[in-house]
Amino acid sequence: MNNTDWKILIYLREERSINKVAKRLFMTQPSLTYRLSQMEKEIGCPLFIRTNKGVHFTDAGNRLFSFAEKELQQYQDMKNYVTHEPNSISGVLRIGASQSFAQSHMPAILKGFVDKYSDIEISLTTDTSDELVKLVKKEDIHLAIVRGNQEWPDADILLEDAPLYLISAKKIDYSTLPDQPSIRYRSDPSLDELRTRWWRQNFTDSPHFMLTVSDCLTCVEIVNQGLGHSLIPADLLPKCAPQVNREMIYDKQKRPLLRPSHLIFKQPMLQSTPVRIFVDYLRSYFKV
Repeated sequence: MNNTDWKILIYLREERSINKVAKRLFMTQPSLTYRLSQMEKEIGCPLFIRTNKGVHFTDAGNRLFSFAEKELQQYQDMKNYVTHEPNSISGVLRIGASQSFAQSHMPAILKGFVDKYSDIEISLTTDTSDELVKLVKKEDIHLAIVRGNQEWPDADILLEDAPLYLISAKKIDYSTLPDQPSIRYRSDPSLDELRTRWWRQNFTDSPHFMLTVSDCLTCVEIVNQGLGHSLIPADLLPKCAPQVNREMIYDKQKRPLLRPSHLIFKQPMLQSTPVRIFVDYLRSYFKV
């Protein structure tokens, strides 16, 4: 097996589609299908499960994928070392980011990183923070930027603390807030706990839930259209329309309620050059 085979496995994990992988590698679909069957013959066991929802890996295929990723990165590291061209570092970098962080920060972060390291191929996964922790544990992604204080036993870097803001289509009046529609977006349990605790500290009546949406940006857009109120991190305030009312919220001790952002990864991942330079880039970007 060679570097092309490693790329096939990596792209197949990302795309789940033989047709899409063939296009990325400038191969025909039959030739790629033949190469997959040859891999299975060479290894001596089934590696792939083909369904109407795409191609999935068997347990043996998952183990081969982990090996393929390391082999391809070692090859790229060797090329980088031999050529001594730090700005032409190549490889694959799989990043995870919480939905709110991805919408507020990732475009600028990726723009600056890609401008400097254009040969690194990046895959970005957005999800709730608790789901991203699971992906890092399984090594489906190299690292993740998560919101809140997630339970993580390995490398953990605090990037920022964003205060939470109450945003409202109407003028904020705490005496009438429980009667106004509340818009929520799906997130991890730590944010749900924070929102619930703040509400109970300030109101005796339950919130009047009108909508729960899949992501924070949709939530902001609904408030922009004149419906209800919500709690969002400060870095999403630029997404609010000028007429939207906003107010930082506090705990009982009059301290701002903060939503921290952490970079988490397994320490051995730093052996990968793209992972190591991305971690260093984020440290510099957030000055930590």
